[in-house]
Amino acid sequence: MAVRKKKLEPEILPDPEAWMTTFADLISLMLTFFILIISMSTLDQTGIKDVSSFFTNAVSIMNAGTGTEVDIKPILDLNKKMTPAEMMLAMRQNAHAVLQNSALSKKVLGVIVHNKLYLRIKDAVLFDPGSANIKPKTKEALQRLAKMLIASPGKIIINGHSNRDAAESSTEYPDAWSLTLARAAAVLHIFENEGINPARMAIAGYGPSQPISTTATPFGRGKNRRVEIVVRQ
Repeated sequence: MAVRKKKLEPEILPDPEAWMTTFADLISLMLTFFILIISMSTLDQTGIKDVSSFFTNAVSIMNAGTGTEVDIKPILDLNKKMTPAEMMLAMRQNAHAVLQNSALSKKVLGVIVHNKLYLRIKDAVLFDPGSANIKPKTKEALQRLAKMLIASPGKIIINGHSNRDAAESSTEYPDAWSLTLARAAAVLHIFENEGINPARMAIAGYGPSQPISTTATPFGRGKNRRVEIVVRQ
C-alpha cells in the first residue's frame, strides 16, 4: 500500500513593513488630537476676549495709574434677570475696581448682609480726629465711588459711627452723635455734587450705639469708628 505524502504548507514570513500601518494610525490619532487642542485653544481665546470685553464695558477706568475718569455701565443693563444678591456682589466688585490706585484702595470693606451692601471705611482714612472735613486725598476716591453708584440701582444710606471718646478732642462737635451725623453729611454732599439723585440718599449718625467690635482695645475701637455706605433695594 502506497504511503500518501503529507502536503507541506507554504511558509508565510512576517511582512517587515507591517509596523507602518500601526504607525500611520498613531500619527493620524495624534494629528486629530492636536487639531482638537488647537481648536479648543482658539475657542478659549475668543471666550476670554468676550469676558474681557464684558468687564471692560461694565467697569472702565481710564489711565488707571493716574486718571480719575470712570465709565460705569449700569448693572441692570448687564443682566435684566440678576437677583438682588447678584446685584450686590456685582456692586461690591465694581466698587473695589473703581477704587484701585486711589487713596481708598484696599481700605474699603464690602460686606453683604440680607441683600444689603455695606461699604465700610474707617474714620481715620476719611477724617482727622474730631473733624468732619474729608481729607483731600480721599475726596477724589469718593467721587469715583459716586460715579459707580450713579449707575447702580437701589437706595443709598450713609451712616456715621463712632466711640464715646471720639469727639473728646473736638470743640466743634459736643458729642459723638453730632460728629458722626456731620461726617455722614460730608460724604452725602460729595455724592450729591457728583450727580446722585438726593431722593435716593439718606444719612444717619449713630454715635457709639452700634459697635461692630470690642471697645476694650484700640484695634476694636478703630473698627467701630467708621462710615458705612449702605446700598439696598
